[in-house]
Amino acid sequence: MRWLLVILILLTGGLYAGYRKILVYPNELYFGWLQDKKWDKYYSISQFNPIWMQPSPFREIPEYREDYAQLWKEFPLRNIRIPLPVRHPLFLTVPILESEGKKTTPNVGITLLAPNGRELSRVYSLPEKFLEDHSQGQELFKLPFVRNKILKIPQEKIWNDLFTFEINVKIKSIEEMIYDLYLLHLRSKILPAQTIRYGLMSDKRALIELESVNKDYIIELVMTNNSGKLLPFVLRTEINNDESRKIRSKFLDTIKFSPVDPAMGKFLYTEFKQLNFARQVDQEGMLYLFSSWTQDFENEEMFKDMVFFLERGFKTQAQLKPLYSFGLKHFGKTFSTRKVFTEDENQDVALERKIEIEKIEKRKEVQIEKERPPVEPELSPEEKMNLYLRKAKEEKQQTEKKDMTVH
Repeated sequence: MRWLLVILILLTGGLYAGYRKILVYPNELYFGWLQDKKWDKYYSISQFNPIWMQPSPFREIPEYREDYAQLWKEFPLRNIRIPLPVRHPLFLTVPILESEGKKTTPNVGITLLAPNGRELSRVYSLPEKFLEDHSQGQELFKLPFVRNKILKIPQEKIWNDLFTFEINVKIKSIEEMIYDLYLLHLRSKILPAQTIRYGLMSDKRALIELESVNKDYIIELVMTNNSGKLLPFVLRTEINNDESRKIRSKFLDTIKFSPVDPAMGKFLYTEFKQLNFARQVDQEGMLYLFSSWTQDFENEEMFKDMVFFLERGFKTQAQLKPLYSFGLKHFGKTFSTRKVFTEDENQDVALERKIEIEKIEKRKEVQIEKERPPVEPELSPEEKMNLYLRKAKEEKQQTEKKDMTVH
């Protein structure tokens, strides 16, 4: 009887210990993964960044008030609508174009310069992409029990918590631990490696600050989640410049997303044609053509027009320089017709321009030669005398006909 009691106690103790182990084991794994970084085949984060555990406040966005609204106009820039200065005495606008070749979609943007040429702000419009399904990204998430818990979480909640939720490592329910691990995994996949702070703006747009090589400027990535479609743009701001910080507030408050629309590009081109010539060859005309072209990157004639009109403007070299380089890389030619060259111009681009201009001049010479009337052959003295006599005879006959009287 005594042995039976001992065996019963041992069995009860073993069952209790096993039961307790089952309850504690998930927490042990959770603490090991998030505190001691004991990654294993079920859960691991490559290049772990501590800021993924909790969002950090982004820089203040002061309220912006526009004093000269008539000097700004909203333009489409690929998939964003952005206010840009037109005929504004304090800003110069220069296009940003980057291409890896004709078969790739270009990256486009606008740089705003002060009158002295110093960069105040820069904005890039990036291609839209879809929010990937990262629920299969860890072996842990492939377990049916865990995956079912993840799939029940609303996407809107995940997006908001991605930029607002703080992960505190403490004893939690299994559902809470799974959610923490999933959010940490998502941040490691969605946030760029250069992220230094991130948060959510009032309109549910994510604001992510990235490391900047130039410490005079801050670089911020803005992302909007539109039903699983991520719509990003990048903004660069000079930290200690009041005007630059005002532009940052203006852009963060007013830039909106809109789908690429070739019909809008045609409408803008029609508006451009209605400008007088002085405005067409200025940076204002460039903004119309540039924004129109970003709605149809394959429209080579539109890009050619942009170069053509800027080359007939005054002090437009800053705008032409990126167009020449991009045109050569993306289309294989600069579309230049102007013979003026500057000392700081890229030598490869300058050489290509000279070649293109020579080809244009040769085509003109060939056309002139085609349109020139044929040269009559030289006549001998006898042939000339016969020609004069024949003309004199014809003139006499014409005179006699006029003098005839009809009865």
